[in-house]
Amino acid sequence: MNHPRLRFVEAYGVENQGEPAVIIRDPEGLCQETLAVPLPMFLVMLMFDGRTSVEDVQQQLMRKAGGVLLPREQIDSILAEMDKFYLLENERAAARRLELEREYEALPARPASHAGSAYPDDPAECEKYFDHVFDGLDGKDGIGPHPRGLIIPHIDWRIGGRTIAGGLSQLDPGRPADLYIILGVAHQPARNVFVSTSKSFETPLGLVKTDETAAARLAELYGAARLSGASVHRFEHSVEFAAVGLKYLHRNGPAFSILPILCSGLPEELIPDGRPPIERPEIGDFIKALRRLINEYEGRVCIIASVDLSHVGRKFGDEQGIDDLRMQSVRRQDGEMLERVTAMDPEGFFSDIRRDGNARHVDATTAVYVMLHVLGSGKPGDIDYQQWHEEETDSMVTFASMPIY
Repeated sequence: MNHPRLRFVEAYGVENQGEPAVIIRDPEGLCQETLAVPLPMFLVMLMFDGRTSVEDVQQQLMRKAGGVLLPREQIDSILAEMDKFYLLENERAAARRLELEREYEALPARPASHAGSAYPDDPAECEKYFDHVFDGLDGKDGIGPHPRGLIIPHIDWRIGGRTIAGGLSQLDPGRPADLYIILGVAHQPARNVFVSTSKSFETPLGLVKTDETAAARLAELYGAARLSGASVHRFEHSVEFAAVGLKYLHRNGPAFSILPILCSGLPEELIPDGRPPIERPEIGDFIKALRRLINEYEGRVCIIASVDLSHVGRKFGDEQGIDDLRMQSVRRQDGEMLERVTAMDPEGFFSDIRRDGNARHVDATTAVYVMLHVLGSGKPGDIDYQQWHEEETDSMVTFASMPIY
């Protein structure tokens, strides 16, 4: 391959033994190790963009090094190391991806891939952990209306667990919805804008059943091929965190089921062209299909958007880090965006994100846009808005919970 291409990875800078380094994680799971790469090597890796030849990379490096030619053997060694860890988009990565897809298809249920890290994997410890997180949040307990929609974070339970629990506690623990449609976020490249799975979700507290009939009906209404690529669910946390929270909340109540759907980011060309996303067939057709599914469903349905808000700072590619002024600015911008959500205004919500080209890297765009359109109207409840500053990476993630009645 004379034009190698680095696959999509998560990367952020750290110090490793006093030297600048970059931590690399593969959200797709082809490489299941977390790698620490020296910064100079990572900068070379970034040059492999699928358009630049190895010879051109060599020439660019020579110019940056003041005329010193980096031997081809060293570049080949870097490429071999990248290939070893499936970091190159090539036939080997494609074969590994197919292998993982087949492994996922053969699984009886979707494993709890973040149990043991984001929350305990031992059943007794897990229940004890959630007892603590939900302490004092007793749920509706039969009082008041049931939410038709719910926005909750999908940030790590150890960071935003109280906000996730507070959102879920707007539900009635003794009277769950018959179906929770969970719109999560695909944090890795997916085959389609929307990806469903018919597999139930394992949790330390027991199985969360996926409504296979609802999944099949959505495939009929929207098209099975347009929902394909289910293996992207295997390592994705956004549906998993909602599922385990629902399982805990309703542990003593009647049975419920979920319909898990991962949402990719809206097409980038929508940002500058001014068209509403709903005018694109892949978006508009999905909204129509989900509306019809809910209208046909014999039971009570609640849509959950499991999303975070802004992702800013050096970890997310920004030159500017996090200080008090930045935190205040992001809070103000997030507040303006959430005003459009509370107004049940999907086009205003997207226009707010389009205004600055989604400079805050809001990952809630697709899921919240779809939820607002499908619900059509509603009365929002109180918003619990939080900011988490990760000092190690000079970055920040914001998140919120909010019911819609």
